[in-house]
Amino acid sequence: MNQGTLEGFEEYTHPYGISGLQEQATMNLIKSFVDGKTLTPEATYICKSMLSIARNIDIQNSKGREISRNMTSLLTWFQELKAMYPEQPQLDQTLTDFIADAKAGL
Repeated sequence: MNQGTLEGFEEYTHPYGISGLQEQATMNLIKSFVDGKTLTPEATYICKSMLSIARNIDIQNSKGREISRNMTSLLTWFQELKAMYPEQPQLDQTLTDFIADAKAGL
């Protein structure tokens, strides 16, 4: 596997050697989102589906076709992915320091 390639994504080679703008943006979004996370098989499926939809959007855009249904599908899949990995609330640094000081005083 190449450095920077997500596991399971390396088998696809774009037929024209380059990827379109939506595919690139979607890959960047996925890379950023999954950084530090362990993907389940379901999450991997969603990510691959998102890339497939993004490729279709690029192809449809190049032919002047309507893309709103595919964009809706792409957004829906991303929302599903986000629901699988809810964000962890971050404590305010002042509160974190207070808790640390309180624990040290015990």
